[in-house]
Amino acid sequence: MRFWTVRTIVWVLLRILLSWVGGIRFEGRENVPRKGGVLVTPNHFSDGDPPVIGFALPRACYFMAKEELFAMKFWGKVIVWLHGFPIKRYSADRAALKRAEQLLKAGEAVVIFPEGKLSEDAKLQPFLPGVLLIAQHAQAPILPVAMLRVNEMMPYGELKPRRIGKRLIIRFGKPVTAEELTGGLRGGAGYEKGAERLRQLVQALLDDKPYPVLEPLVSDQPSIEAKAEE
Repeated sequence: MRFWTVRTIVWVLLRILLSWVGGIRFEGRENVPRKGGVLVTPNHFSDGDPPVIGFALPRACYFMAKEELFAMKFWGKVIVWLHGFPIKRYSADRAALKRAEQLLKAGEAVVIFPEGKLSEDAKLQPFLPGVLLIAQHAQAPILPVAMLRVNEMMPYGELKPRRIGKRLIIRFGKPVTAEELTGGLRGGAGYEKGAERLRQLVQALLDDKPYPVLEPLVSDQPSIEAKAEE
């Protein structure tokens, strides 16, 4: 009950704020699975990304967020009420990874920023392989997402939104599986390669281009070609 009450209040406030900023446009929103576990993986260029992706998704979701945010007296509680859960950055936080896996297996949408931290120059950083590990263990699809102009509304290092006079764009790609991204490779090498290829998909969405072809890397993996929503 508390979640839906807080979510409704935040949603209304965000709608007012985003209208003032310049509006928001969703592209490919039909690609978001309406039920079942799905791991949502947007780029991370702004502190405004978490509330904006939560607003853009057509279903409730959970967030993996840096543990420092939960130390704040007021906002820490709000984040918890909005289904945020902490992760210790720069470490193998098995509790956080397990929590994400359990939520996905329970049929929830989970948002993880695969760069692991904010990009200072609004360019994609390398993706962390743990995202592939979680998705594979949970047998959940991965939903690449591109978030454009959020960093113009709230540049790196700033917490106060700006009015930019143009719409934010949230572009949802087609879901892919961990197996498609790893190309059949196993173990750490597969997760590393999968993270690299997931980054390529998000970059394609940022550039408004079709997905690159995900070629199999071992002979028993079927070839697939997924294209971004235009």
